[in-house]
Amino acid sequence: MAEELDISFLEDVTIKVTGEVGRTKKLFIDILSLKEGDIIKLDKHVEDYVELYVKDQLFAIGELIVANKKYGIRVVDLA
Repeated sequence: MAEELDISFLEDVTIKVTGEVGRTKKLFIDILSLKEGDIIKLDKHVEDYVELYVKDQLFAIGELIVANKKYGIRVVDLA
């Protein structure tokens, strides 16, 4: 029988998780001219999966959701 790994000492460790919705390239002059309400077009559609990164490494794939009037990401697959 396999021995279970005790990782309880990691319970209070905080890590940065980044969700990437899409990317784009802009000239610096275009970025400087942005104002409130402007729309930046990304390379993905709202229905596309998003990537979740931990320390710049792909960790999971998810989908955008709205829960309690806030946006979130539902994990659908681990990388």
